[in-house]
Order: sequence, then structure tokens, then C-alpha cells
Amino acid sequence: MGNIATIRNYLIFAILILVPISVATVVLLQRGDRAVEGDIVVQIEHGLALDAYLTTIGFNDILRNPGLLQAVPRLRISHLPKKVSKTWRENSALRKSVYFRVSLSAALQANEIILGQRERLLRLSRHAAEKMSNEDQAWLDAIMRRYRIGTLRIPIDPKQLARLARRVDALPPSLVVVQGAIESAWLQSRFAREGQAIFGQWTTDKSGLKALESDARLATFSNPHEALVAYMLNINSHPAYGGLRQARAKMRDRGQVLDGYALAGFISDYAATGQEYVALIRRMIRRDDLSRFDHAKLSAGPQIYFQMADP
Repeated sequence: MGNIATIRNYLIFAILILVPISVATVVLLQRGDRAVEGDIVVQIEHGLALDAYLTTIGFNDILRNPGLLQAVPRLRISHLPKKVSKTWRENSALRKSVYFRVSLSAALQANEIILGQRERLLRLSRHAAEKMSNEDQAWLDAIMRRYRIGTLRIPIDPKQLARLARRVDALPPSLVVVQGAIESAWLQSRFAREGQAIFGQWTTDKSGLKALESDARLATFSNPHEALVAYMLNINSHPAYGGLRQARAKMRDRGQVLDGYALAGFISDYAATGQEYVALIRRMIRRDDLSRFDHAKLSAGPQIYFQMADP
């Protein structure tokens, strides 16, 4: 549930330094958080070239070109580099533009995975009274454990599945993008650069990255995507965000698009500043009209995987 937010922290999710592209190739690798067969792999070495690459493929500044929100490319980066160039640090307009494009893509892709799980869950729920295959039972049990529902009951309990369905659902991209921004100081915080800790989740694990001013530690991750998945699971399973999940379910029942501005009202426990944190999120959404992100759609593909040179 934790965070490292302060009011001074703002936004960026996918790149700390933009660097020239040496080559783009299609490779054969296994996924996890890596590229897979069919991905376009772009080697990034140094400089300010990510924006140029995105412009080359027609994915320009999305605040000025909202039509692009209906075909957002599938973008992913290997990791956030530890070092940040002076040119990148001083060009706030460029950082913001690149951040919005890459972080929106990341949020949409994470939601796509969750919605695939939700679709399978709802299909199984409709046939809960019938005999379920061992494979489906094992999958349901694993999902229930992951989302803190408990273990699967046999015979299947429809109420248990209904509780699970309220948790296995997408989060509005506008909310995800803004929280990632605040928590990582536009991806320029030490925690983001050294621990890929985009969303500032505290941990008691000694392997966590220690804060300079206290003994508190933040959970670290291998890459930004892993941090995003952990954040979404946190919001979708922690008791503190039950109000958000209930409000989201009502939006679903009414056939509404999930509204990040509205659901931000249920996220006060994420930060010590409480309602001030909620107000900050809403100001940022309103300032750049980021509610448009909640209507965005991914393109069919392929995925573009940026391999950062900084290990």
C-alpha cells in the first residue's frame, strides 16, 4: 500500500534518458519481461532519440494529437537507466511528452492482460454449476490466491467468484499514468532509477532499497513492467482500496468507461497526505485533460521493445 510520494513529485514512466537508436531488429527470445519472436527490438545507446523514433512511426505528442489515442503502439523498455543526462533533465516538455506516450502504452498493455483473465473468470462464473475441468479449477485457485480471496471452494461458491470478479479488473489509464508520475518524480527519483520502483511500494524485505532519511525500504523490481504489475495487483487486492473496487464495479454495471478522475477519490490511503494526494491526482488529470486516456486503445502490434544500453 505504501508510497514515497511528496507533493513536489510529478510524472514520467518509461525513459530517463533518450538515446540514439543504433538498430531495430526482429529477434527470437523468450518473453517474461523480455522481447519475444515478432517484437521489434530497438537498441538504445545514448542521446535524445526516443522521441524521434516515436515520431518516425507516427506516434507524436498525444496531447496535441488526441486522434492517436485510438491506436497506441505497444511499447516496452528493458529498464530505467541509472544515469540521467543534463539535456534530458532540463527538457521538461520533452520528458512529459515521451512519458505520456510510453506510460499510456504500458498501462493499456497491463490492462489487456488483466481483462483477458477477467474474461476467462466471467466465462467460468457463468458455468459455475457445471463440472469444471481440473485445469480451470487450478487456474481459479491460483487467481484467488493471487488476489487475496482465499482458496477455491468445491462445490464452486458463486459469491466467492463474484468477489474475485470485483478484483480482477482494469484500472483507468489516467489514474495509472498520474500515480506513476507522482511516485517516481517523472521517473527521475533515485528509487525509480536504481530499483525500478515506479509506484513507491514499501516493503519489510531487507533486499528493498533503503531510504536515505530513514530505515524504510522500497520494493525493487527488474523492470518498469514488473513494477506496474505489482502496483495494479496492490490496488486490486489490498483492503484499503475496497472502495475503489466497489465504485469500479458500479461503473461496470452501468456500462460506463472506467473513470480515473472519479476513482482517484478512493486512493487517499496510498499516501500519507491523504486527501491532498487525491487533489493532486485530480489536478494533474484535469490540467492536461488526461481523462481522454481512459478511452484509449492499443494498436494490433507488433510490440516495440527498447533495449537500454545502461545495465
